[in-house]
Amino acid sequence: MGFLKLDNTLRTKPEFACGQDKAGSTAVCALVSPKQVFIANCGDSRAIICRKGKADFSTQDHKPILPAEKERIQNAGGTVMIQRVNGSLAVSRALGDYEYKNVEGRGPCEQLVSPEPEVFIQDRDEENDEFLVLACDGIWDVMSNEDVCDYIQSLLLITDDLEHITNQVIDTCLYKGSRDNMSIVLVTFPGAPKPSPEAIRKDKALNSILDKIVREALRVNRDNMDFDELLRGMSALPYFPPGGGISAKRSVIESIYKELCPQHADSVSMYP
Repeated sequence: MGFLKLDNTLRTKPEFACGQDKAGSTAVCALVSPKQVFIANCGDSRAIICRKGKADFSTQDHKPILPAEKERIQNAGGTVMIQRVNGSLAVSRALGDYEYKNVEGRGPCEQLVSPEPEVFIQDRDEENDEFLVLACDGIWDVMSNEDVCDYIQSLLLITDDLEHITNQVIDTCLYKGSRDNMSIVLVTFPGAPKPSPEAIRKDKALNSILDKIVREALRVNRDNMDFDELLRGMSALPYFPPGGGISAKRSVIESIYKELCPQHADSVSMYP
């Protein structure tokens, strides 16, 4: 009922009531108790729980092409074209988006777009639970559940600074080409990986290896090699963090490139 009440309250705000603001938002939230994790999802943000090194649980994105979602949309007089509600909106559940919630005679959960969340209950497993991730679609557009799980695991072996880890995930997704909104919440459980001296040593060694590779490549062809060409030449190397790939170390490579080729620094784009 909380989602429905919030959606109804937002609708009375002047900017929404007059039709000036047509915005909408997905939402995913979690309540962690000593015994269970309660997750509510509305739209195509997503929650995953990593257990024993794997993405063991995931919410389902609410897309218009899902049979139950498509049926509701059609029953409300809408259509699903190019995998979108009326050929426009890419999600079938959301807060806001009131222009899709005006079908007379139908309740809030029967409209073209529904504010009703899907609720999941997961029992806690003290031995195997590692972490919970809540993130919007800008993350999932470029990384799979398994990628996010693997990448965060590798970062937790290097640092316990969760803010740093979430920033790394967002930067990596940006370098992978995500163009959508990006936000992420990371909650660790007692069974999460802990920083390891060996993992920290390996990460420093990897940075040193990348430094040598970049310097050698630019020593041979400094004047003519642009940054994108350098990345393409290094992308197949086997050293990069699991789930993150070369994008996880792009900032390291970029800093060396700009040091050695300052004349090309302005040509380096944050996007691939």
